[in-house]
Amino acid sequence: MAVDDDVTLRVEGLKAFYTSKKGLVKAVNNVTFSIRKGESVGLFGESGAGKTSVALSVLGVFDQLSRYYASTSANVENKRLWKLKDEARKKGLTSKDMGEELPGVDGHVWFQGQDLLTLDEKEYRRIRGNKITYVPQGSTKSLNPYSTIEEQIGEALWAHDEDSVLYERAVLHRVLKALDLVELGDAFLRKDMKPSQFSVGEDQRVLIAMALITNPQLMIADEPTTAVDMGLQQRILDAIQIVREEMNLSMLLISNNQGTISATCDKVGVMTAGHLVEFAATDVIMNAPSHPFTRAFIMSNPSMEVIRKIREKGLRIRGIPGKPPDPANLPPGCPFNERCEFVQDICKQKIPEYREVEKDHWILCHRYEELPEW
Repeated sequence: MAVDDDVTLRVEGLKAFYTSKKGLVKAVNNVTFSIRKGESVGLFGESGAGKTSVALSVLGVFDQLSRYYASTSANVENKRLWKLKDEARKKGLTSKDMGEELPGVDGHVWFQGQDLLTLDEKEYRRIRGNKITYVPQGSTKSLNPYSTIEEQIGEALWAHDEDSVLYERAVLHRVLKALDLVELGDAFLRKDMKPSQFSVGEDQRVLIAMALITNPQLMIADEPTTAVDMGLQQRILDAIQIVREEMNLSMLLISNNQGTISATCDKVGVMTAGHLVEFAATDVIMNAPSHPFTRAFIMSNPSMEVIRKIREKGLRIRGIPGKPPDPANLPPGCPFNERCEFVQDICKQKIPEYREVEKDHWILCHRYEELPEW
């Protein structure tokens, strides 16, 4: 497939399933979206919607993690499914070719003209942590408490120095430059300090610096402002924005926080139950959402602007009724049909087509044209 030169990442028909005691868990189900050069795309939705699984699939580690957890189980059916998956991979076949839904990742992840899902682990390592980097959720569990931040930030450079051309002074220069980008004060004096000597917000900046040290084309940030107060959240978001502008960096940001998404992203993909149900510009998603789930999710935890709009229309703030469906036992039809106030019979019988309803506005809904204006 020819991919637009202006597109950094193209995820197409992505599926990511893992095995469990309940059966096959469909964490990501037929997800498609693109990120252009210098563009920030947010994945927005409730916990357990599949946002992090998308990120892990792009990074090429979803299969490894899900296979590890399967190996700790004595479940015979799980072992059979993974054995079948290995046979399919060796033959270059998909789950559809095998006639059975299998664990692991299927679909396409296009990056710089390559489908990453066709690479072996050695080839993937040249890209992961180098051209595509990751800022994990929760800084306290992500940094090594026994190593200095200089050692940890520079590690990615040494790991990808296959031709042994780097020397210590050059690595130090780039470490200091990365720390300067995220505006960590007194970087030269503090580079020899360990994570316990920094605040949570500073640790988060260190993680961002680690993701920038290799001058990547794409950075994936998973809930970068989790567990920090409002003041620190804004400083971290400001640091991310500075980095994007300085490096013309593409970014995939995962969050269920409207403020984080609004402040950082150009476009937003809304997820529930493993499906991408709406994808559009951020102002469209936040101010004029179309999918019933997007409307309900924004109304369940509204910003001040949304509260004002709700009051003007005489509506009331309310949560989403019911519970998210079990990803190991999804209902037929639309993944939101059991909680949707606009549901009809077709919604319970058939998954909607993911279609472009306006330019750059995609939606997964049978009844889009019939829904009242929000």
